[in-house]
Amino acid sequence: MRALLTLLIASAALTVLLAVPAGAATTGLGLGVHGGYGQSIDAESGSPLAGAHVIMNITSWLGAVASVDFKFKEDLVESGIDYDVESYPITLMGRIYIPAGGLSPYVAGGFQYRIVKYGGDLFEDFEVDDSENAFGWVAGAGAEFGSGGSFALFGEVLYEMSDPERDVQNAVEDAQDFKYDQWSVRAGITLFLN
Repeated sequence: MRALLTLLIASAALTVLLAVPAGAATTGLGLGVHGGYGQSIDAESGSPLAGAHVIMNITSWLGAVASVDFKFKEDLVESGIDYDVESYPITLMGRIYIPAGGLSPYVAGGFQYRIVKYGGDLFEDFEVDDSENAFGWVAGAGAEFGSGGSFALFGEVLYEMSDPERDVQNAVEDAQDFKYDQWSVRAGITLFLN
């Protein structure tokens, strides 16, 4: 059921993105919102994410993006124990565009700071700090669809690499072995303030 829902949402998003009229790639300062889906490498299932971003497209081929996301809970079963992980990624990355009218494919890369919170049965029996901080890297590719006006739509695939301290006082070894690298697919809309 989840796969069907994901396919329907992706199809609807692609239909909207392809319906955007061609125009020049949008430059300048923009504010926007985005949503998507992602999964940590060791998670049993992925989760939706939502966030906001600021884009500064300096030229039609170079831009910078700062974003803040809320990644909903992911489930993990380790050694028969259920627990969940919630994260709040804060990302700063550059984009190099290949301008092609209204469609501008790009590659992206940058830094990420992530706040990770643990929950579930695994942490109810221990007196431990249930949050961690992580610094990492992010890389990906996508496309921005400019209308030639004041808004643009984008879609991207990102791979996020981080290594939190995971200092949970050795009470929960399974959490320490959890891999936080994750992939995500995001789509959003940006309103440019030009």
